[in-house]
Formats: sequence, C-alpha cells, structure tokens
Amino acid sequence: MTTGEVEGDGESIVLTVVISTHSRPVQLREAIAAIRDQDHPGAIETIVVWDKTDPEPELASDDPHRPVRILANDRTPGLPGSRNCGAAAARGPVLGFCDDDDLWLPDKARRQLDLLERTGADTCSSGLEVVIDGQIIPRPGVDGVLRYVDLLRTRRMEAYMGTAMVRRDAFWGEIGPMDEHIPGGYAEDYEWMLRATRHAPVPVEPEPLLQMRWIVRSHFRDQWPDWEAALGQVLRDNPDFSREPQGRARVEGQIAVAIAAQGRRADALRQVGTTLRWSWREPRAAIALAVAAGLPAGKVSAFLNKRGRGI
Repeated sequence: MTTGEVEGDGESIVLTVVISTHSRPVQLREAIAAIRDQDHPGAIETIVVWDKTDPEPELASDDPHRPVRILANDRTPGLPGSRNCGAAAARGPVLGFCDDDDLWLPDKARRQLDLLERTGADTCSSGLEVVIDGQIIPRPGVDGVLRYVDLLRTRRMEAYMGTAMVRRDAFWGEIGPMDEHIPGGYAEDYEWMLRATRHAPVPVEPEPLLQMRWIVRSHFRDQWPDWEAALGQVLRDNPDFSREPQGRARVEGQIAVAIAAQGRRADALRQVGTTLRWSWREPRAAIALAVAAGLPAGKVSAFLNKRGRGI
C-alpha cells in the first residue's frame, strides 16, 4: 500500500484503531471484536485507552494479525486526550477511531483504506447507522467529497471521528491532533473535521460503515455550559462561518439552547435574537424559546435522539 506499512510482531500493520473507553466493559468487548472481525487481509492494531478508570490488561492480545494493546490515558483527561494518547502510541501509518459504544461494520477498514489508496487523500470518512432502542436509522454520507464549506453550512454526520480515517503523519502534522482543551470535549469531532476539510476535501464512502449506538450517549446532555463554551470556540476559530449565514445561525441557535437549558432566560432571549439576525428560518431559535419558557431541554434532546438527530 502507498499508505505505508509498519512491521510489528512479524506482520505489517496497515492500520491502528484507537478505542477510547470509560466504564463500558460490555460494549468495549463488542467494539474490540468488531475490529478483530474486519475483512481487510492486512494486520490491524487496536489500542484501547482507558480514561479516568483502571485498564483491563487481560484484554491485550499478541495476535500478530489483530494485536490489542492496553494503555491508560496519560494526557489530558477526556475523550480528546485519550484519542491523542492512542494516536501517539500507534504503529500503523493510518489511524482510525472508535468510541467504546460504536461498532465498525466488517468492511469498514478495507473500503476506507482502499479509498485513501485510490484518492491519495490524507483523510476519508463514511456514512453510518444510528442505533437507538434496537432501531437502525441509516445516515448515508455524501456521494463524493466533504468540503470545508459543507461543514460551515451544516453539521454533517460524516464529521465524526468514528467514521474518519487519517494518515498518521497528517494527524500530527498539517491537520493537527484532537484539541484537548475544548471545553468538556464537546464538539471535538466537528472542530477536528473542520480543520481536516480546511486542509483538503475529504473523500467519503457514502455507505454506512459504522454503527453508532446512541442509547448510552447521555453524558453530554447535562453539560450545557460546556456546550455553550465549546461552540463559542468553534465560531471564534472559524471566522468563515460569517460568510455562511445559515450555518452561523445553526451554531448560534445551539448556543441559545445551551444558555436556555442553564436557566439564563434573559441571556437566552438575547442569543435567540442573534440567531434570528443570521437566519430567521433557524429552528433552534424556536427550541431555545421553548426551553426558556420551561420545556426541559433533556426532553427535546431525547425526542430528537430517537429520530437519529441531535440539537
């Protein structure tokens, strides 16, 4: 492969997958098994990084075809730091990422490595399936490439680290690693994918290649101050949002919902005004008003999540 290969334990590693985990032992084992069962013929290394919990060394494997290594997060606590921890230890020339409650579908590695090979790109992505209460909701990716302007205009599902693959040199070079200081680790996937697409358009395999099991994704829902701060950082770091009014209104509307969820009614109303000045059609302005009037933000989030969406 032109992506390069690294010798490790007698077999050339073509890909390192970093799994970040925190207190999900059952789902973690399923995630490891899904990577082990990839139909790509080359060696795939899995690095499991425990964040704020004690590692389980018994999950390590010296299988040269599907080795599993176990690490404790020695960087900033949280998802961005744990991903960077695994990426720093990777032996493969290409990096993939997996949350402990996600599942790689069997052909993910093969198809995305082939996409990198054919295009020569530094990064690629794919569609996914959202799994909620046993219901599978397909979210196919764009048929072509994901561009920076696309992510300014809308929050694409492909802008997710679980669907991304990136050459290790680009991750530590032109694009840069995960931002370990973004508040609460919120929007870190989006922030990174904005950088990746700003570096170069990202080819997408439109067919879903990952299952995102959303049923346990609840820990962000009560972290509204972090939502507000992280999205504000995204806007400051990407001033080009001002050239895309609908996209700017979307992020401003998310901030308005986060402020309303904290009970800061007057601030929320002002933020709704800011949102509507960018686009009077932005639906999150209405959501923020409803939350400011007393509708629990958690109920809104749960309603949208059941349909494979988010605020």
